[in-house]
Amino acid sequence: MKNILIATDFSSEAYCALFYASSLFKGGISKFYIANFFGEKIEASVYSIVNEAELRKKSLLKKDSELACKETLHRIVRDSDLNSDRFEIIPSEQKLLPGILNLIQNKDIDLLVMGTANHAGTLKSIVETNTTKIIEHALNIPVLIIPRELDFNPLYHIAFASELIYEFNPESIKTIKAIAEKSGARITVIHDGKETEMSQRQWKNYNSFKSNFEGLEVSLAFSSNHIEVSKSIAEFVKHNKVDMLCMEYYKHSFVSNLFIEPVVEKIDRHLSFPFLILPAKSKGSKNHEIK
Repeated sequence: MKNILIATDFSSEAYCALFYASSLFKGGISKFYIANFFGEKIEASVYSIVNEAELRKKSLLKKDSELACKETLHRIVRDSDLNSDRFEIIPSEQKLLPGILNLIQNKDIDLLVMGTANHAGTLKSIVETNTTKIIEHALNIPVLIIPRELDFNPLYHIAFASELIYEFNPESIKTIKAIAEKSGARITVIHDGKETEMSQRQWKNYNSFKSNFEGLEVSLAFSSNHIEVSKSIAEFVKHNKVDMLCMEYYKHSFVSNLFIEPVVEKIDRHLSFPFLILPAKSKGSKNHEIK
């Protein structure tokens, strides 16, 4: 079982993220949790006693959230051709971040999917959005970002940007492998540097990574052009058709720096592919294979 959480604000971008996830994980028995968090809309009362106006507002917000969640459920069942029992709707009074953290624990969530509403389609434009705030908390589950109103297309080429200086999280590898096996995609590890400058440790980590993908095409690409790492990645994806970009998240690494100004300004490519952020930390001893 793969439990997938899709946070929605009922925007077109959020629905596209839901549709993309349901298409990508259509096969098998994955469960999709569609959650709307309306806690930010509830104003805390300045009085010590219960404010009746706030209670009425809370009740209306809950009713609106429930109704919109049901409408979203009917729409995705129609559009995806999946049975309704593959989905569960969750109208939540919590705010976004604590609500997500709570559901990850209580629903044993394996993957978080988010759209990027109200941005121009570049990494720079999603800085300081809810998506990056979630990533910055370094959740121990993968976060799949679906940019803009991206249509679902089969994956043929998955790029994985890595410094190759850390041992890979086995559960992160299983996530990439499961996606690649479903689509038959080839995987390219992008390393910012020269082949002649690779250390034994980096070669060991790359070979260890590659050994997990028997039957799949895995290659190593060097992207050294004496500019910032983020720019090197941008240059690679500009000249190679990439259907999904993956990175493992470590604090203080180049991946975390991608979401800090002004480094992120260097990536000027419009995102036309999903962006998968993989956790450096494992989620306990749970098997994360997608079934």
